[in-house]
Amino acid sequence: MSHKTQTAKRALSVVLVAGLGSAGIGNAWGYFYNGADLLDFQRHYQQFRADEPYDTSKFFTYTGYVLGVFDRLESRKKICAPSDVRGRDILDDVSQYLENASESWSEPASDVVTDALKKTYACQ
Repeated sequence: MSHKTQTAKRALSVVLVAGLGSAGIGNAWGYFYNGADLLDFQRHYQQFRADEPYDTSKFFTYTGYVLGVFDRLESRKKICAPSDVRGRDILDDVSQYLENASESWSEPASDVVTDALKKTYACQ
């Protein structure tokens, strides 16, 4: 791995940890976020998309969380996304699911994102 790649990964790790810290992570004995937390974070993503004022920490928490779950599921062949899928498409798909799945708001955020992605990118 090149020095430039290692430096970029370290910088990203610092940004993610700082973002999680300032967002107020939960306790270490259970899940950190639930669906309601994620819904709040995704509203800041929507505000960013609408060119409205938004909380940067919540925006990055939503995008990093959702894309992290996506990467994990895809690497384990649990979902089958098209090769040309864009991050924005993934974020929008999960956002739409969150808006329409109020019954999932009390569930762990990882389960909510997993359900959304498995429904959207189901393997045939």
